[in-house]
Amino acid sequence: MKASQSISRTAHFIDIENLSESSILDQELVQEVRKEYFAMVKPGLDDIFVIGVSHFNLAAATFGWGAGVAQYVVQSGQDGADLALAEALCAPCVTGRFSKVCIGSGDGLLAGIGYSLLGQGVNVKFAARQECASKQIFFSGCECILLPSLANREEFALVS
Repeated sequence: MKASQSISRTAHFIDIENLSESSILDQELVQEVRKEYFAMVKPGLDDIFVIGVSHFNLAAATFGWGAGVAQYVVQSGQDGADLALAEALCAPCVTGRFSKVCIGSGDGLLAGIGYSLLGQGVNVKFAARQECASKQIFFSGCECILLPSLANREEFALVS
């Protein structure tokens, strides 16, 4: 593959729990979020996707987003998905292979990484839910697309 072909692709780094506004995912919710993300962001056919998720939600994310169409980085605990995405975003290959990055998360933890990538010449865009968008993202200098809240969607909690 020619370098010019690979650099024209966008790398999408998605915190699926953040975009879903839920720590408990099901396949249908992930499919809904994927459909909305694609409608708002309009990824290209050759774009790549890295989905950050906790081990608890990995099956729902994989079956909902699609097995084989994304790489999944898994880390549980507080800010687990964010930390896994941060590690993936900081890999040297990101700036060497991609001129565009879209971060599907409103978590402030990723704002500094977006700012850093921007300073290295990468075009960085955030796609975040209105209710979940940290102020740091707006101050990062990166473009930000706001997706509407899913607050009206029914949520189901696990009960023991």
